[in-house]
Amino acid sequence: MRKKRRAEQATLTCATHGRQDKTFVCVHIVAALQCGEPVGFFWNRAGGVYQAICASCNDLTPEEFAAAEADIVRELCFGCFRDAAELNGAVIA
Repeated sequence: MRKKRRAEQATLTCATHGRQDKTFVCVHIVAALQCGEPVGFFWNRAGGVYQAICASCNDLTPEEFAAAEADIVRELCFGCFRDAAELNGAVIA
């Protein structure tokens, strides 16, 4: 995400991975996990929180992203975040 999230690292419980750190991704990455089609994976760890957006969201201007952020950002467990990265050929260090 272009906007830094707070460094407080909350957790959530995932049906697949159990209790995991919370990450933030765009809805397109969530959809990619469901359908298995890569959409791009531009990630960072701003403020200690893992975040990622797809290629389409990465192409938005900062103003466009800010206007849409509330509608497109979703929480995802860190295990699912790693799965999404792998689906898109990204390596999480």
